Order: sequence, then C-alpha cells, then structure tokens
Amino acid sequence: MEPNQQVFDEDVAIFTDMSLMPAERAVLRRLAPRIGTLDMLDLGVGTGRTGWTYAPLVRRYVGLDYAPRMIEAAKHRLGGEPNVELLVGDARDLSPIEGEFDFILFSFNAIDAVPPEGRLEVLDQVRAKLRPDGLFQFSTHSLGALPFDTRKPLSPRFAEMLAYRIYVMVTGVRYAQRIRKINRGLDLASARERGWDVVPSMAHNFQIHDYYVDPEFQVGQLREHGFEVVAIFDTDGREVTLPHRSRDPWFDYLCRPMAG
Repeated sequence: MEPNQQVFDEDVAIFTDMSLMPAERAVLRRLAPRIGTLDMLDLGVGTGRTGWTYAPLVRRYVGLDYAPRMIEAAKHRLGGEPNVELLVGDARDLSPIEGEFDFILFSFNAIDAVPPEGRLEVLDQVRAKLRPDGLFQFSTHSLGALPFDTRKPLSPRFAEMLAYRIYVMVTGVRYAQRIRKINRGLDLASARERGWDVVPSMAHNFQIHDYYVDPEFQVGQLREHGFEVVAIFDTDGREVTLPHRSRDPWFDYLCRPMAG
C-alpha cells in the first residue's frame, strides 16, 4: 500500500462525523431540484460521511475508496440499499465501474493524497465517467495557506470544553515545533512559480503528504483536462472569484465538461 493509503486504512476509527461541509451544502442546494434523478459517484468515500446524506437522495450511488477498512465501515452505514454500491478501488482507474454519472464528488481534499502525476489521471478518469451535462465537485488545499500557522487550531466542535482547551495548550508546544520544521523546509518561491507543492500535512499526526495548489493554476489544470469551472467556494461555503488571495486552507471547485 502507498504510505498515504496505509495511514487512511489505519485511521478509520477517527472518521465519525457525518455532516456535510459548507461548500458541500452549497452544491447540494444547487442539485436539490433534480437530486432524485441523479446517478452519483463518490470518490474517496471514506466511512460514508457524504454518502450518509446523498445515498438516500440520488437514483444511483456508487462509493469508492482505496482503503479497504474505510469501505467496510461505509458498508455498515450505507449498505443494504438497492441503489447503493460500495467498492474498494483507485480513482486513478475508474474503468471497472459501469456507466456514466451526473454528479461526481471527491470531497475533503482526498484528491490531494494522490501523487501529482496520479492527480492528472484522476481528472482524466472523472472526465471520462461524467455525462456531458454532469458536474464534478472536489476540494483541494490552497497554496495560499502556506507557510502554516504555528498555533494549533481548535476544533469548533470542542472549543468550549475546558479539558479540550487544556489538551491543545499542552500539545501545542510540540505541534509548533513540528510546524516550524515543516515551514523551514518550504521553498515558497519555487512552489508559487510552479503552481503547487507537496508538503507534510497537519492531519493524521503528520503522516500524510498533501498537494497544495494555487487556485488560478488549478483552474488552468482543469481546463487542460477538459473541465470548465462553474463556481469556487471557500471553506465557509461562500462563492469566490479569482484572483482571490486568502489564508483559506482549501477551496471547493465545481466543474463541468467543456463542450466539444
């Protein structure tokens, strides 16, 4: 297994939150008038977070993840319905999946765990599986978030709990040390010229390496692989226009196939 893939497989127990993120809710509102007619492919489905909302609503739901234990957990949550299919597989090769789809989702920056060359393969595979009038949504880390803030972020779910705040304070010193080490290793001038970088992620105890991309470079990359961007959302679910300079950790891109 690739290192990132192995970490996801081992960390299956931490993925318990089933709520949609703000940008995902914004796109769901756009899809709502025709949601029951859609065939959906959910890439990097994990333990079924997005499927928890979407699977009961769409006509056909296919969830894919390359971590077998993730799919096992998703089956416990989503399995048993006639319109639901959950598969172990790699987004770089979608040929085993039958049919085309009206909506393809690759959520929670999961595409960033794919190596850079594999990321382009994913875009080509998605383009081939998407119907001419279909939509593709994915989120990806923003190069504008670098260098990392050395302060350990608080989870909004637990921020009011005193015990949690003490825990963050105690572990924050070591966290800051690791972040400073990562920041020292960044070559931001080269990354900005190239348009992207791959750096150790704060998630999963720094075991994951993630792709960070300049939003304008990302739009160009999508265009080269047959997509036009319909909308870009920040982490609060607000639609933004480029150029957009911010410290947002990621953006969601809603795309459709280019005509012709």
